[in-house]
Amino acid sequence: MESITILYDNKAVEGFTADWGFSALIETDEETLLFDTGAKPEILKENGEKAGVDWQSIDFIFISHNHWDHTGGLPFILQVTNQPELVIPETDLEYFEELAGEKAICVPVNAPTYISEKFISTGIMATGMENPAAEHSLIFQSSKGFILITGCSHPGIVEIAKRATTICGEKLLLTIGGFHLYKKDAAEIEEIAQQLKNFTEYVAPCHCTGDLGIEIFKTLWKERFIEAKAGVEIPLQEA
Repeated sequence: MESITILYDNKAVEGFTADWGFSALIETDEETLLFDTGAKPEILKENGEKAGVDWQSIDFIFISHNHWDHTGGLPFILQVTNQPELVIPETDLEYFEELAGEKAICVPVNAPTYISEKFISTGIMATGMENPAAEHSLIFQSSKGFILITGCSHPGIVEIAKRATTICGEKLLLTIGGFHLYKKDAAEIEEIAQQLKNFTEYVAPCHCTGDLGIEIFKTLWKERFIEAKAGVEIPLQEA
């Protein structure tokens, strides 16, 4: 069994709650990883329970970057999990160690790093922003191919995908998460959407991609576009 379930997003399927932020659960037969934790603990808890999440089964919590809409649910998660590994950007180690205490084992990451046999960090990438939070993304080696999961893509979604393919040594199967395009115009988004075709077979943009960005990707990628919103389980066997 392998699956990716969106637990937190700006949009949601019926029965789930939408809110600005992102979180996704990646499950395999051997281990479970929670990618980011959304903004509000109560929404993460509610959506997770509706999706049937067993919080105790979580082995890893991967924090892409230290922004409120990705870390807000962390205090709740630390209360209901069983001392998972908390994978974080190395530059934020002191902050997360203080927050987690003995409830998690902090694993700081700087360069590209194998977290486990199937989970790889891209390593921290430069964002070009003023006072940015250090950001890394996750590569999941599924049985169908490599999948890239991004938080906000502040370093640039094309640059992240490019690094991921360098690490993997092959084209990605799927790229999912926030692409941070909500401030860009249509021409810029279209160029990025076309460039990404060099690095990934399918895309599932959500969160900070923005409504315009999501619509452009849906139009340009056609059947290679996968909808991602809270409550959606990504069908890896069909991707």
